[in-house]
Amino acid sequence: KIEQVKLSLPTEREIEQFLKTQLKQESPAQLISACQGLSWGDIHHELEQFQQSHLTTEENIFDSLDLLTQKLIELKEERLNNSDLDLEYFSKPEIPRIGGNDILSKFLFEKLAKLNEPAAQHYGIKPPKAMLFVGPPGTGKSLTAKMTAKTLGYTILGISFGDILGSDNPDRIVSRLLELAESIGKVVLFLDDWDKGLADWESGGAARRIVQKFLTWMQEHSSPVITIGTVNRIELLPAELVRRFDDGGIWMIDLPHRGAVYDIFNIYLAKYFPSQFPHSNPSRVEDTPWTIEQWTDLLDEAEECTPVEIADVVKLCLSDWYCSLSPKERVSKQQSSQIEFEYLLSKVKQIVKASVRASESIQAMRNNAWFAKPASSPDSSPFKLEEEALLGGG
Repeated sequence: KIEQVKLSLPTEREIEQFLKTQLKQESPAQLISACQGLSWGDIHHELEQFQQSHLTTEENIFDSLDLLTQKLIELKEERLNNSDLDLEYFSKPEIPRIGGNDILSKFLFEKLAKLNEPAAQHYGIKPPKAMLFVGPPGTGKSLTAKMTAKTLGYTILGISFGDILGSDNPDRIVSRLLELAESIGKVVLFLDDWDKGLADWESGGAARRIVQKFLTWMQEHSSPVITIGTVNRIELLPAELVRRFDDGGIWMIDLPHRGAVYDIFNIYLAKYFPSQFPHSNPSRVEDTPWTIEQWTDLLDEAEECTPVEIADVVKLCLSDWYCSLSPKERVSKQQSSQIEFEYLLSKVKQIVKASVRASESIQAMRNNAWFAKPASSPDSSPFKLEEEALLGGG
């Protein structure tokens, strides 16, 4: 009989002791963190390469360790992206901040960030273990999870619940995912589309087993892992699962109001047309190249657009501008990207809004998530509609 031995990924403590032995000194926390989630083979190989290189150079040891840390981080990203877990959403956010959702952003980037500081442990404070984002597709739930990981300095591991259930061995996938999250530590475990495949979970099968496994783990784990789940239809989630997200909160990420739409436009215009829009968060409309009347016309057309639709239409204008250049201009790469207001307005008018196509479904999402915290405060921008306009009065 052949005995099977399972080699687990090294723990933080094991890595710390190994590096101390090999480097003959205490290792920086960033280096230890970079090793977490890698196999012993990968760590041994990279350290051997580092030690051979360090013997032939006169670099400062601390500068060399920074280079080693960066190399290990890049290797870990490569391993995660090429793993058989079908991990998603591992890319970094493409924008510096999130437009709208000011209440949720304040909680994430002020309170949650502080509660995850090492000093908080001195007072016996434990950060929230889990949060749930509810809302229509395209409203920025996955982007918010990415931005949370970036702000905390955490690795993000993302996987769709539908992909788990659709795999050949869902139980194995979940076991490996949770082992990986705990071995890395300081992880945002992003579980997308929790409501997919749960309609008949009570009848048993893989869905029920997977939910029970997550329920037990979310209750008992003590590792620095924050679970962020997303759903469109919260009524499909078992009540036992919903309760697991109470400590970090259940948040409704809805369609952006007019002030948030203005903010989101500026974020993407600054990214793709920086010479015209040098500020992604202008304090005044006068700091943009367009008048308040023009912005009002644009927001009238873009009202109830999702952030994804806004990003896509701005990127479309950039693509059209590039294609309008002559071959010589394209080759030179010396042209500053430009966007005309009327052209953007015409493209926004062509959007077939998801909020219009699925208005009844979106309202049902809101009704079923009546107990969720609002991610955004009421519109207080210069573009907010007056109450009589909202009521249809004259």
